[in-house]
Amino acid sequence: MPGETMEWYRSKVDWWLVPLLCLPPVASIAVCINLVLEGKMSELPWGIAAVLFVAGLYLGLVVPIKYGLDDSTLVVRFGVCRQRIALEDILEVRLTHNPLSSPALSLDRLRVQFGSGPFKVVMISPADRDRFLDDLLERSGLTREGDRLVRI
Repeated sequence: MPGETMEWYRSKVDWWLVPLLCLPPVASIAVCINLVLEGKMSELPWGIAAVLFVAGLYLGLVVPIKYGLDDSTLVVRFGVCRQRIALEDILEVRLTHNPLSSPALSLDRLRVQFGSGPFKVVMISPADRDRFLDDLLERSGLTREGDRLVRI
């Protein structure tokens, strides 16, 4: 059954991204504290709504970001979302530093092309990129050409 032998890889996190990710939750909590200290209790529900909104975004789209491999599937998990890509559909995996939005917490990314067209690409950033690439190579039937994996 798929998933029983799933091996998971954490996302690499760039140091400069940590303060950017911490800013919204800290700011929304600080607003709530400030409202309480100033006695503006009638405005507190708006502050709590902001905290809940930020928490919802992070839990829905960011935490956790990880990547799974089993014998037939690459799973990209970001928050409550899961994208499943059949290993046999992967055409190319190459290094990239593309800053476009993707389920990756680092700009040291792998661009995974799994079909033709702009919507058949995902960029991921496994922390142990070399181990991930070796495991993907072993399971997928791809061939190594320099610093990329391709389907021949």
